[in-house]
This record gives sequence, C-alpha cells and structure tokens, in this order.
Amino acid sequence: MEFTLAYPAKIVFGRGCVQQLARAVGASGGRVLVVTGKQGLQSAGLQRALLSHLEANGIAASLFAAVEPDPSLATVERGVEAARTQGSEVVVGVGGGSALDAAKAIAVAATQPESVRVYHAGKELERDGLPFIAVPTTAGTGAEITRNAVLTDKRRGLKLSLRSERMVAKVALLDPELTVSLPPEKTAYSGMDALTQAIEAYLTRAPNPVSDALALRACEVIHRNLATAVADGTDLPAREAMLLGSLLSALAFSNSGLGAVHGLAHPLGARLGIPHGLACAVLLPHVMELNLDVRRGRLTEIAACFGRTRAEDALTEIESLLTTVGLPASLRGWGLTEELFPLLIAESRGSSMSKNPCDPTDEDLRRILGRLCTQ
Repeated sequence: MEFTLAYPAKIVFGRGCVQQLARAVGASGGRVLVVTGKQGLQSAGLQRALLSHLEANGIAASLFAAVEPDPSLATVERGVEAARTQGSEVVVGVGGGSALDAAKAIAVAATQPESVRVYHAGKELERDGLPFIAVPTTAGTGAEITRNAVLTDKRRGLKLSLRSERMVAKVALLDPELTVSLPPEKTAYSGMDALTQAIEAYLTRAPNPVSDALALRACEVIHRNLATAVADGTDLPAREAMLLGSLLSALAFSNSGLGAVHGLAHPLGARLGIPHGLACAVLLPHVMELNLDVRRGRLTEIAACFGRTRAEDALTEIESLLTTVGLPASLRGWGLTEELFPLLIAESRGSSMSKNPCDPTDEDLRRILGRLCTQ
C-alpha cells in the first residue's frame, strides 16, 4: 500500500476564526491584495469588515473585486497586474470557489516570468507564488485546500485546471458564520458539489484508506444537513456541518481524484454557462448508475451513510435530495442540444474522467447527456 497526501500548511475551523486573518497575514508578509467576487461580499458587509480588520492591525490592503463565476484567464491577468502594481506580498482569497481559484492563480502567476496563459496551457510553474490565504464563504468546492485552480480560456472555450503544489494555501480559515448569508439556490448548488466530490472520491479508481474515511464521513454529514441549510440559512449548526462536510470532501478528492461527473461538468460550464454545482447535481445519479456494476460494494457503503441498505438506494436518495432542495432533474433551458454532444464528450476526457472507476464509451456519455435534455 502506497499513497501520498497533500494539504495546506494550516487549516483553522470554527465560528469567528476569520478574526485570525491579520495574524495569518502577519506571519506571511505585509501588503495584501484581497481577491473577491464581483458581487455578494459588498451586500454582506464582509468586504468592508475584512479591510478594516487588516488596517486596524497595521496591514495595508487593497481590493480586487472583479472575479466572475468560472473565472477567466483575462480576470487572472488583471489581478496579476494589480498585485504587481501595488507591490502585494500576500494574496487573500475571500468567497466561493471561483474567487478562491482566481486568488490562488493570481498569487502564483504574479511571480512567474511568463503569462498565466502559458502555464494554463501546460508549462510547469517555475517559481513559488506569493503566500495565499483562503477564506471560503460557501460550503462546496473545497477550493480553500486544493492545489489547483479551474480557469476558463474564453478565447478557446476551454475550462481547464492550473495545477501545482506551489498553489496550496499557507492558511485556510473556515468560519461557518461567513456562510449564513448564502442564498438557498447557491447553498444547494455548492452543497451538491461537495456531495458529488465526496461520492466521486470514494468511487474513484485511485482511492486510499485516508481519502476513503474522509469521503464516507463527508457523505454522511452533507446528506444529513444540506436540506436544513437550504431551508434555513440562519441555522448555524447546519451551516457549520456543511462547511465541515465540504472540507472533508475536498480533503478526500484532492488526494484520490474525481470522476465522470466532473469530467462532463467542466465543458458544460465552459460552453453553456451552467453553474458547476447544478451540473454536478444533475449528472450525479446518472454517473452513479453508470458505475453501479464496478462499484456495487462501495455504493452500498454510501447508501449506508444515507441510512439505506442497497447500492441502488444511493441513487434514489440522491434523486430525492435534489427534489427536497429544489434542484431540477434535467438541464432543459440551458441550451444543451444533441449537436453539442460530440464536442462536450471530447472535452470531458481529461484528468477527472481518467479517474472514473469504469471507462465510459462515447455512447455511454451520449446517453447521459441525452437524459439531461429530456427528463
């Protein structure tokens, strides 16, 4: 038995732990670039509070609030320019997966001799990046602890990962109080993303004992708490549980891999603008069915996390959960047509698909996409 685990240098979890941000920055450098999404933080007052917190502790901070959903290389390039112009020594990412992915890409690209586009296209990063500190405000992607950033090259219409050990956060501050203002729909999207990651991490063809334990616990915690968090965002115990489940899920998949759900979800997002969590949610039961014969034992164990007994029950529990949290069973209305299937299938065959426990044929994937159009 052999495996390697990679995690951030430090993970801090707990209510109010965002107040440790200044201390974390002080241990890594001085002038800070705070990277956030285009909207959300302003209305919650979090942006103002974080800048005030840093300034009160003698830390100069500037704001880059320009990250869109599914961040583009162009946005990262603008962030790199801001970091260099302002002499930033630390990058703090605050927000959901898009903001955190953009922030970690900005942090590492700011020190490289060439454009981020060169490294996104496959060249290995040449230098360590600026210290990166992650502060998630959603419970879903786990981007705060992963060593990759999913970025969209709009010139080529591709959504690919920039991946390197140089991108791992120095500190991740997971404060459940920062997630209570997330709207129900986004709570459902991000929660289903986390659950998908946990399930795929457990079904992958490259599991290990540590990722297995983390993934099963994540399945249990997320399944038990997602509906409550969606129904009442102010339920802090449910929010806390969801953030924990998301963390466990990310710790699992970052050390074991994912599968066909994420393989298909990335081109669906890049080509059609479908929110990542929604794509994962709708694809999940179909891919679980695809993997049923080769992972029956493991699907039975996932079903047990849901309080059920048979492998098939795991699928029906997911379908029931989607209904409970108000998510659709199809992608009708998102522009998915049969004409796009060959392109989507070709672009799905990346690292995530390679870890799926069975090797889906083009016809397998075409059948799944067809169901998403008609159900």
